[in-house]
This record gives sequence, structure tokens and C-alpha cells, in this order.
Amino acid sequence: MSIEALNIRKTFGHYTALAGVDLRVPKNKLVALLGPSGSGKTTLLRILAGLEFADPGSGRIRFNETDVTDAAPGERGVGFVFQHYALFRHMTVFDNIAFGLKVRRRRTRPSAAQINERVHALLKLVQLEGLEHRYASQLSGGQRQRVALARALAIEPKVLLLDEPFGALDAKVRKDLRRWLRRFHDEVHLTTLFVTHDQEEALEIADEVVIMNQAKVEQVGSPQEVYDRPASPFVYQFLGSVNVLRSDALLQAGAYAPGVAALEANGSVYVRPHDIEVVAHVDGSNGIPAILRYVHAAGPQARLTLEQVATGEAIEAEISRSELAALDLKPNNVVSLRLRQGRSFAEDYTI
Repeated sequence: MSIEALNIRKTFGHYTALAGVDLRVPKNKLVALLGPSGSGKTTLLRILAGLEFADPGSGRIRFNETDVTDAAPGERGVGFVFQHYALFRHMTVFDNIAFGLKVRRRRTRPSAAQINERVHALLKLVQLEGLEHRYASQLSGGQRQRVALARALAIEPKVLLLDEPFGALDAKVRKDLRRWLRRFHDEVHLTTLFVTHDQEEALEIADEVVIMNQAKVEQVGSPQEVYDRPASPFVYQFLGSVNVLRSDALLQAGAYAPGVAALEANGSVYVRPHDIEVVAHVDGSNGIPAILRYVHAAGPQARLTLEQVATGEAIEAEISRSELAALDLKPNNVVSLRLRQGRSFAEDYTI
């Protein structure tokens, strides 16, 4: 089932949470709603679920071309997973998962045998078999989140909405669980929209990424599209490390490699650290003269912090460990920096 939101506005007093947002989630896709805190992503998710309502007359929400703008949450067929699990502490894992089925009206409530079968099938699906009699306090954070997911799936939703599903977990568990979610999604083929502020998380597991900023959608595209071809300086800076360099200094230094577009002398250039080539400095050669200030060599790549000789501005570069060894760099060495590629923007954005 596809999700479509058209011209959604939401204000809280004088504060604008959503400023005419359009969103489309294709059927059976895993889509990330990505943005910094306060960008409006959770508000939009809650409006799609029916837990909040947009400002009167501001727009429409459709599930599979069916208008659900005024429908109650229970009528939308939505499974919702909260960041902090929201499990019932006094209930076992089994009863937590079965809750949505047991509270249905008598005419739509499955039999006890059907509920039992459904819950055990979900326990197997989320890899929690044998834990049905435990309570939430007896589970790890990752297990609790999977119980919350199973509970959302128990009602056989048409769409699955997840609000920062891994935000309360430590880094190792979060990484394992998000990979599990990707595999899980490929098994169930359920239209899924999840909110996150973690760029790595969104780029790793989503089919499509919707980037929000200041109550609006900045860009929509595949993970590779938004990373390689950011639509604005905000997207460039939000999706990983980036250097913002003065183009006049770069033009003067002749730092552009073939394929890097010429820029206005008073503009800015956005360059990712791994797109900077570090070479030995030779007087008169092309490149930005820079002084090496710090080397962080833990991990597969070496991160260099440098200071431009002409401007005193800091710049970061990433090179392989083998390149670092070949250059035999030491703090305070002078090197030359060349850009493999960079990007400028015609409009004057505020970041």
C-alpha cells in the first residue's frame, strides 16, 4: 500500500512544525524520514498515523488512493512503533504482542487459538522464540524493540510507521538491529516509513530517503542520489563530513582537478574529506598549501586535520593508511591539497 501526503501544514501556536509538506511512500518500500531535531519528521509521522491532525484545510492523506485524512487511528490500518518501546510492564511478551488482537470488538476478535498461533508466528519472525513468558524488565533493549515491532505487526497493518526505532539503543545493538530490520522488511514486503536523525542508519537500510529541514522537505532520492548529488548546502553538510572552502583561495592555488567545475571567485565550494588528494608540497605546483596539524589513524582511513597556509582556515582530508605511510607525514609538515570533485550552489543558503 502506498502513502501520500499532500500540502500538510501543522502549527502549534506561533510555531510552524510543517509548512506545506508533500510526501509519497511507494508500495512495499522502506523509506527513511531523515532530518535534525525540530525538522518536523515525527510530527509528520504522527499525522500519517492519525495520532495528530494537520491544520484544518491544509491538505490530504491517502493510503492506496483512499482518503484517510479524517479517519481515526484504528481505521487506518497502521502499525506504529515508538522509540521507547511503550511495552506494558505488567504483561508478558506474549500478552504484549497479543494486546491489539485481544482488545478488538467481539465480532472482529480472533479466537484464542488464532491469537496463540499468530503470536507464536510473530515470535519466530522476530527471532524471540521461547521468550513469550518473560516480562519487559527481563529483556535487552534490542529484544524489547523487537517485541514492540511484533506487537505492531500483530494487527496485520497495511503500513508500518517507526519513530526513531533504534534511538534508545547503544551503538552496537543499534547497528545489528537496523541490519536485521532491512532483512526483515525484505521478508514481509510491508510499506514502511521510519523516522531517524542518524544519517548512517538511513543511508544503509532505506530504499529511499526523504530529508527534512525547518518544516519542509529538502530532497528525496535513493541513498546514493542524496549523498552524491545533494540538492542544497544543508543536505551536503547533514549527510556526512564536508569542508566549506572559499573559491577565491582555491582558484588562486589552482587546486581544481579535471572535472571540477569552475566557480565564481566570491563563492564557496563544498568538498567531502575523501575527495581531497594529499600530495607532497613542491613550490610552484598546483594545490592548496596546508600545514598538517593532527593525524587520527585509528581505523581503515586516516583523518587529517590541516590548516590552509593562505587563509588559516581548517580543512579535513581522509586518505588510506597506505597513502599515509607512503607520504611519511608528521605534524607541521606542509603538503598540497587537490580536489577530486567539489560542488557549489547558485543560491545563497543559510546553514
